[in-house]
Amino acid sequence: MKKAIALAMMLTATPAYAADTYVEYKNELKYSHSARQDTINHFRVGYETKNPLTGSKYYIESGYTTDGSSVEMGYKIKKGHTTFKGKWEGVDTDTFKHKLETEIRYTF
Repeated sequence: MKKAIALAMMLTATPAYAADTYVEYKNELKYSHSARQDTINHFRVGYETKNPLTGSKYYIESGYTTDGSSVEMGYKIKKGHTTFKGKWEGVDTDTFKHKLETEIRYTF
């Protein structure tokens, strides 16, 4: 996890990548039925690149959460009416939790 955070920080600190560097704040409210269970805040620094020929986007971001640190990387690829999106996200709190999400969307 620390290596991924260091890599993202190194990429964003390089002047050649400055145009695609961003800072992001994300807030999650977790519910069970109608009762709020938890609040998690994320503060991340990221880098996004876009292929000018295909329009495909790739990104990596890392930073801190309410209880630890996190890293996320993903892609978005458009082919005609179909869009493919995917991401891997890891959170290092008391234990290392991670997930992989994939979406395929067809637009009419």
